[in-house]
Amino acid sequence: MNSARKKRNPKRTDRFFAVLALIVIVLSWFIGRFRAEADLVPFLKEALPKAGHFEAVSGDTYKAWLGPDKSHLIGYVAVDSSHGYGGNLTMAVAVSEEGKIIGQAVVKHRETTAFFNRVLRSGLIESMAGKSYEESFELGKDVDAVTGATYSSRALTEAARKASRKVAAKNLGYPVPPEPVSKIRWGIAETVLVGLFFLGWIVRFHRFKFKKAVCWLSMLTGIFVIGFIFNKPLTLVLINKALLGFWPDWRLDLYWYILLFGILFFFVVDNKNPYCEWFCPFGSTQECVALIGGTKKKFSGKIRILLRWFQRILALGAIVFALVYRNPSVSSYEVFGAFFRLIGTNFHFVLLGIVLIASLFLFRPWCHYLCPLRPVTDFIRLIRNWIREIWLKLR
Repeated sequence: MNSARKKRNPKRTDRFFAVLALIVIVLSWFIGRFRAEADLVPFLKEALPKAGHFEAVSGDTYKAWLGPDKSHLIGYVAVDSSHGYGGNLTMAVAVSEEGKIIGQAVVKHRETTAFFNRVLRSGLIESMAGKSYEESFELGKDVDAVTGATYSSRALTEAARKASRKVAAKNLGYPVPPEPVSKIRWGIAETVLVGLFFLGWIVRFHRFKFKKAVCWLSMLTGIFVIGFIFNKPLTLVLINKALLGFWPDWRLDLYWYILLFGILFFFVVDNKNPYCEWFCPFGSTQECVALIGGTKKKFSGKIRILLRWFQRILALGAIVFALVYRNPSVSSYEVFGAFFRLIGTNFHFVLLGIVLIASLFLFRPWCHYLCPLRPVTDFIRLIRNWIREIWLKLR
């Protein structure tokens, strides 16, 4: 009898845990989907504090009375949503009988906390008091956007406009201007992103004499253009948005679709991830720091395996938390905002400092041992290779 133990098959183990993770993610999605919705009454009261009684006139619009006897109508409160950075942002908007905004309250949002707090402190919500349903609520025109938080600013103003116009049309009988038709937005960020994908394609599929130079050009472009100028890195928030079905209007956010589907395309065709390898802003930053420290070292053996599983469990936990609470941003621990915008909690800044110091001695420590995107891309690669293996066996 052969008493030798069979060696553990790493591929089989990875596939087992990948399927298990998928089951957990699906269950988390359904748990989040069927969780009870928040009671609206406190938010109606916050939008119009002097109201003593609210009476529903439709599914999402309420009459606001001064007292419980309904002797004096002081306005209406409508609830509406618009798409922000992390998903739908819902507002309760109080409107006078003249069709002007007299109060607002954020019912629910899925924005990154540090960025959204910046919007709240900016006075943007207060600045919309007195605006009429007839106005456009357009950023840069009659409403000032908050620097570094354009998505959240736009979501707030659009939700306010839609709610005020809903009251004006349905409850006050006023003629309402048509909602603006979104125009396709293509700018420098989208052009640069396509160019970076193209550079990755050229270098990978053709013999290229200046490969190292192009690699550094891509990384530096990622740092300064994607990171500092536009601050549009790939984050777990975007992955969670896709899982939750919070897909933005493609005409307003082509960058998001180019980034997501560009990465998936390269995985399918070449089994490579050009974003993480070539122009991830923070990954490139770590390589620049590594030049100062002169290191290319990585953990090896059992320590590396333990850290990789810790990274996977941490990422899965963040995804599950986001799905259960249906908030893509609620479990984000990424340090991009702290580095490129100097926005974040004390935790983010401490973690950022640790990672940058570690980058002097280890090669890309965030990417290899902490980044939640690494497990996601590993999962995509595993599923891709598994399907390919099955396909080849069936041929």
